[in-house]
Amino acid sequence: MECIRGEDMNRFRDSLIEGFRIAMAYIGTVVGAGFATGQEILQFFTHYGILSFWAILISVVLFIFVGRSIMIYSSNLRVKSFGKLAAHLFGAAAPFVNLYLGVTFILVCGAMFAGAGALFEEHWGIPYLLGAIITAFLTLLVTLKGVKGILAVNVVIVPYLIIFNLLIFVYVLSKDMKPPVMFQSYSSGEVFDLVRTGVIYASFNIVLSIGVLASLGSEIRDKKTLTWGSILGGGFLGILLAQGNYILLCHIPEIFYAEIPLMVIISQMGSFFITAYSVAIWAEIFTTAVGNLFSIHTALNGRYKTPSFLPALCVTVLGLGICLLGFSNIVAWFYPALGIIGLVLSILILFKTFVSF
Repeated sequence: MECIRGEDMNRFRDSLIEGFRIAMAYIGTVVGAGFATGQEILQFFTHYGILSFWAILISVVLFIFVGRSIMIYSSNLRVKSFGKLAAHLFGAAAPFVNLYLGVTFILVCGAMFAGAGALFEEHWGIPYLLGAIITAFLTLLVTLKGVKGILAVNVVIVPYLIIFNLLIFVYVLSKDMKPPVMFQSYSSGEVFDLVRTGVIYASFNIVLSIGVLASLGSEIRDKKTLTWGSILGGGFLGILLAQGNYILLCHIPEIFYAEIPLMVIISQMGSFFITAYSVAIWAEIFTTAVGNLFSIHTALNGRYKTPSFLPALCVTVLGLGICLLGFSNIVAWFYPALGIIGLVLSILILFKTFVSF
């Protein structure tokens, strides 16, 4: 009996550890430059005041349940890329869905390379193009390592991001800072707005994570492990969102006028934290770039049966070409259109996954 209990405990421990690695990959794909600067949290949540925590809760529930559904769906179907998963989910519409996702992943890679180039130039004095090339090269290396590379990189980077975020949160608490309004009444219209922003934030990020989630589900077949991965991933994302939101709420109204809202707080913490923050921003850009390049690489590899390195290499070169447009231009020109189409696709994915499981 004791041997059986020991084996059960070992299986539970292994499942939890592997689930943690999945969670880190999930988080690493979701968080990017917008999350790192605080601008994403500000736009989606903070401007709703203290009630914004309800919208965050809605996003967390979707991250957990829909993320789990996508991974288990991929595991059951044994599909290794978003392309094959889309074929099962959308039938005749799959080619259009795959086209949208492919274009989105390529443009996001270009945007992340551009963001990295701008960061290298502004914070470390390294030429824009060189910074973008360094980031692109590292992204390519990790992508070619497959799922193991994704898991290995995120297991290192994401805990750093979590700890750094926690340190900022502790700093704010130590200064006895509080949001200007702790209790807030609400109307039915505001409830709708909270539900809408929670759904939109989660759904669009899930769409951008679908390639990584599909590959994780195909690679790791144990459903308990995948469930732990979705719970831990969604849970940690919720903690990061809630902490970031609270930090920003404590610095209203200054944050509304800052290009990088979190810098309002970090600039008070000293030069070491400013440097550590610039590293955190690059790390979040890097993990997002890896997730998107990996997604389009696995889809093209499966579709055209090409040599394993060629799709990733071609998309990397294409992303570097796109990054020459500049980060702000890429965001201004392409993101609005991608966002509108992505919202429709996100709602369909949410519906399909909930119906299936």
